[in-house]
Amino acid sequence: MKFTVFTPKTKPLLGVDIGSTYIKAVLLTPGKAQWECRGVACELIPTSALKERNITDFDSVATTLKKMMLKLKLTHPVSVIAVSGTAVISKVIHMPKQLVGSHLAEHIEIEADSLIPYPLDLVYWDFEALTHSTEDRDTADILLTSAPKQIVDNRITVTREAGLNPKIVNTELGALENLARLHTGQSNIDDITIHIGNELMHIVVVRNNHLRYSKEYQFGLNSMLHDIALMQQCPVHEALKLLHNNILDSQWQKLVLPIFHAQLEQHILRACQLMQSTLNSDSPQHIYLCGGVGMLPNITQSLSCALNIKVDLLDPAANMKISDTISLEYLTTFKPMLCIAMGLALRCDAHGIH
Repeated sequence: MKFTVFTPKTKPLLGVDIGSTYIKAVLLTPGKAQWECRGVACELIPTSALKERNITDFDSVATTLKKMMLKLKLTHPVSVIAVSGTAVISKVIHMPKQLVGSHLAEHIEIEADSLIPYPLDLVYWDFEALTHSTEDRDTADILLTSAPKQIVDNRITVTREAGLNPKIVNTELGALENLARLHTGQSNIDDITIHIGNELMHIVVVRNNHLRYSKEYQFGLNSMLHDIALMQQCPVHEALKLLHNNILDSQWQKLVLPIFHAQLEQHILRACQLMQSTLNSDSPQHIYLCGGVGMLPNITQSLSCALNIKVDLLDPAANMKISDTISLEYLTTFKPMLCIAMGLALRCDAHGIH
């Protein structure tokens, strides 16, 4: 689907992020000078609804999505959804720059057959040209992405069942890249954006509007939530509600939060070290943090002090026009969790996992 940016005739696009704890949706429309956020919804789903990032309880997810569409007053919105997890593979490959069109596609398919550990008829795959290789100007960097058909088809099925019209399937890393490009992409230094949700941590590095590096890690808030649930003697789902509503016993900040801060610092430090080694770059000077982790108290101050790196929360709605129909209090409450959905709604080209 072609999506022309910054023209008044462009239709709104709904980004839908089906996470392991929440479903988030953001409706964006590009205007003449800036994007306009025209709708936001965020709903908790049962913990059993997904297993290893794959939907297992279709009814619960579909019901939640229908509830969100009623709240947004939308009918069959054109939507972008995302996949992630260990089954989703993204690799940068190198191709001769002279290859174009069908010749490029044929060579990439041969490469895909050797790199993707599944038969190609069982996966959806796509590729996107990045910048030319810094090592060899005769080659181009190509981002190859694949995902099992079952995972993609499950998400398409459940969103269609809920009345949505999914047109593009992106990856969560791709969505974060879109957001990073919008907010930090024009800088001539490496800007690092780190998103941490319930199960996954994503790191994206953008310079001069080009993707330099991206990686996904199996780390998130779930270990902390289990510790809170143990302390509160309640189910994890209930602990999440208590945390989100800020009604937890203050003891959790003394007993649980410092442990998670230490784990988080260690994972971010390792991720940055790997990024530096891969890019042969200096230590980062600035990190933009987003995701559910952004809702934790004093998180940026703690990380800035421990890592000796300036850490700020990324505001996904910065420099956007906010529709009068959106409650600013509601938007502020969920803002750190909306980054992937926002990045999906920013999808403005035809690339995706087809």
